[in-house]
Amino acid sequence: MLGQAGGLPGARFVFAWESQRCPKCDQPLKVRLTRSRHVLSARYGKLVARERQGYCPKHPELPPARSERLARLVPPRCTIAYDVIVHIGWARFLECRQGVEIQHELSRQHGIEVPLRTISQLAQKFVAYVQVVHQESIPLLRSQMQERGGYILHVDGTCEEGSGVLLVCLDSLSGQVLESRKIGSENQEEVTQVLQDVRRDWGVPLAIVHDLRQSLITAVGNVFPHQPQFVCHFHFAADIGKDILGAHVDRLRGLFRRTKVRPKLRALCRALKPFAADEGGDSVLDSVLGLTSTQKLRQASTPEALKGTVQALACWILAFSHTGDGYGFPFDVPYLSLYDRILAVHQLLGETHANGAVKPRGPLGPLRRLQDILDVVVAKRYAAEFRAIVAEAKRDQAIFHRLRTALRICPKGGHQGRKDEGPATVLSAARHKAVLRTLRQSLQRKARGQTAPRAYQIVVQHLDKYGHLLFGHVLRKTGGKIVVPRTNNVEESLFRTVKRQCRRLHGRGHLWRDLENMFEATPLLLNLRNTNYCETVFGGSEPERMAARFSLVDANVPRQLLRRWRREKLALRLPRKFERLPNLPQRLTRFLRAVFNKLQK
Repeated sequence: MLGQAGGLPGARFVFAWESQRCPKCDQPLKVRLTRSRHVLSARYGKLVARERQGYCPKHPELPPARSERLARLVPPRCTIAYDVIVHIGWARFLECRQGVEIQHELSRQHGIEVPLRTISQLAQKFVAYVQVVHQESIPLLRSQMQERGGYILHVDGTCEEGSGVLLVCLDSLSGQVLESRKIGSENQEEVTQVLQDVRRDWGVPLAIVHDLRQSLITAVGNVFPHQPQFVCHFHFAADIGKDILGAHVDRLRGLFRRTKVRPKLRALCRALKPFAADEGGDSVLDSVLGLTSTQKLRQASTPEALKGTVQALACWILAFSHTGDGYGFPFDVPYLSLYDRILAVHQLLGETHANGAVKPRGPLGPLRRLQDILDVVVAKRYAAEFRAIVAEAKRDQAIFHRLRTALRICPKGGHQGRKDEGPATVLSAARHKAVLRTLRQSLQRKARGQTAPRAYQIVVQHLDKYGHLLFGHVLRKTGGKIVVPRTNNVEESLFRTVKRQCRRLHGRGHLWRDLENMFEATPLLLNLRNTNYCETVFGGSEPERMAARFSLVDANVPRQLLRRWRREKLALRLPRKFERLPNLPQRLTRFLRAVFNKLQK
């Protein structure tokens, strides 16, 4: 490379061919032509690349000799260098930076101006390059898998209402995404096609973990007939819990809406908001709960402190959704917590003024107002209906808790939330079967009664249907044992990360549009956070190494991949410029008439 030092505005670099002689006759090459390109590079800034191309006079049919250094800097027929593509892709998908943020950073740190539309296109190009490099690196990654003893395949899909399914295949031993596809639905045919490609590229897994969908069970059995497959214990327990508790929660939700207790509590909180904190800015509870002596309690017993305390009780009731262990429904049942909190506060109020009635007006008025709000749930119109529903729900919740205990999943008081994998100690298949067999027999006996809850039968039916897919997670291999994860949490965590990135980038709560527009290879980008993956595929996680690896890819391959993805996107929805046309049918009238007249027989 010749010319000025990099990083200067308008710097000129001369790139000449590295091979000085003809490959056929070994004669020195002549200069055929010199072409200039304006290139934007994160390392060199704005530059003018002058490329000298060589040729052999005796063999003019040979392709011109080109500069390999320039080819490693920027793709052919492009003006944006590989390091800019890597910078944009990394910032967009791994740091969740928006286009404007990336644009300002490129301008401030590297002195280059890139339009927002170009940044969006380069981010898509980054995804395509990662996909191509991943496919080209399969032999290396598969060789490492064999050194580890194989791989454990996790299969799962995610979707939003109105979107297709993003199906991801992942190896839990290495934490690497192996395959990512967009399919219409998780039907057996489409899932089977994806699994056949996984088997072709990655070989036969040690075991397969998935959720309870019958299409997955059948497809896995067809493609990997002799390999053990397991259903996720978290999904198994959650499916039973929803069947058992779902109807109770729906009834509770509807009943609470009829009572309007939550809007009334929120109104009370707003009315007493000025009394929630003392003069020092601390919560009134900080001072009230610290009082122990009778004299200090009398001194603090002011109307203002009472109003702040009532406001705190109402807020505590409304914070019912923060109870539980973070597993989500049905492991946590917030509406039962709401009822329990209302009951506890109502009981407190009853004990407080048991010796005398409280007038609605006066210094004790807030207590009377809070009690009137809660009476409708505990003591008046809807009290009997609430007690009946809660009693049934807690009875079935106890049955569900027995199943959780037997499965050793999502224990009460756990701190892992949705990432819970169960105890570190693994029961043998025989021991685990015995535990669940004992549970099944007990529930089966109780289910025979005519008035027995339906929850008993639900648990028994699920154990009968999926029991053979619940055991045997310890695989004996030469040199030790491999333990198959009992849950699909590693993949669920991946989906949560992808959706969290979508919300950060676009700010939308409903993600169907994001999943529809997302390229199918996007989950592969999470491999870039895996140090071992980057070391194998790129030689390191530094942006320079990624840019160097991209330069070895045939630029036509990611270009064709992008075209295919865009065609698939257009097959699902119109470009936005056409979606917004109010007179699209009128503008198509002449064409449709011409087609009708020509093709009518």
